[in-house]
Amino acid sequence: MFYPRELSDWTRAVSTGLPDLTRRQAAALATYSFGAICAQSVGMSHVSRFVSEVTQQSENTVRQRLRESLYDAADKRGKGRRELVVETCFAPLLRWVVKLWLQADQVLMVGLDATQLQQRFIVLSISVLVGNSAIPVAWSVLPAGAKGSWRPYWERLLALLTDATPGVTVFAAADRGLYAKWLYEAIVQLGWHPLLRLRAQGTCLLLDSQQPTSLAEIAGCVRAGWWHGPVRCFTGDSSLEGTLLVLGDPEQKETWLLLTDCAPETVSPTWYGLRMWIEAGFKACKSAAFHWERTRMTDPRRAQRLWLVLALALLFTLSTSPPSTGVPSAPSRLSKVKQGILRLIARTFRQDTFSALALYADTLPRSPVLDFVAALNTYP
Repeated sequence: MFYPRELSDWTRAVSTGLPDLTRRQAAALATYSFGAICAQSVGMSHVSRFVSEVTQQSENTVRQRLRESLYDAADKRGKGRRELVVETCFAPLLRWVVKLWLQADQVLMVGLDATQLQQRFIVLSISVLVGNSAIPVAWSVLPAGAKGSWRPYWERLLALLTDATPGVTVFAAADRGLYAKWLYEAIVQLGWHPLLRLRAQGTCLLLDSQQPTSLAEIAGCVRAGWWHGPVRCFTGDSSLEGTLLVLGDPEQKETWLLLTDCAPETVSPTWYGLRMWIEAGFKACKSAAFHWERTRMTDPRRAQRLWLVLALALLFTLSTSPPSTGVPSAPSRLSKVKQGILRLIARTFRQDTFSALALYADTLPRSPVLDFVAALNTYP
């Protein structure tokens, strides 16, 4: 049996980064995510075939070991088998990301959003935004068409990340479809700072002048440039005080209305542009890298565990990128995820020593520089 050095070292990294896993679970997740990166697919047939060729093991043996890593305990062979409880990995996974985070001002941007896979699954995901992509750190997989509010799921995901971001300032961005007072308050309770986009609907009280107005009127007044001020948005039980950031640009289809609990000098509305990176992260999970859209899986609990494989694969590929030299270079034709995949494959061929993982993020601007937003190419 042969194990590439990269796989052995990655197994140790997963075991260290997710200390609540058993040794068997860490090995299976590391093998699955490593195989998914190299095969550029999370499909069981692709991964088990690749791993069997590399490790010189029976393909059926590899397949069964990887399949059982996604099973409930009752569906596993043998006695005393433990199932993987994915939720216990969320806080350690985010702490691992924070440990790898290298940024001068230690500001971490996370995005909250949902993605759907055909008519089978809806995934609610909290992801760290980095490298024009995103690393999921907490998620819930629901059957598509499931009735009921998403609120309990979002609140639970946020609660599971309590005390997981020591030493960094976290901004949580979400689009208009997710805005709610309870979400704003849950983010604040976590010690994070909301950066939630509002619809241009409803009323608003400008606290400095005590002037009532509508959000649509404010959006209409800021077509090129930006405005900020303390406000009380909406009325009755939905009433909420905070700082309103308004950013308008001729390139945008609509003016951004953003609500946060921070003073305007500590946050830039341009940061909201990074929220769209979560869409790139979803695309990497699917057609752009790991082809989750081809899965025949129908059980949400197994899909929940498969998403941990995807999260580890994205963490590995995005944390192998070299730091910026500060010298401008031509933009790559490949995404950071795809570059990381090819870099890992090349290192494995060369049998390089395992290089230390690190997540390099550009320092965010302290003022709303519109050129910065335009460069992101993320306008809705």
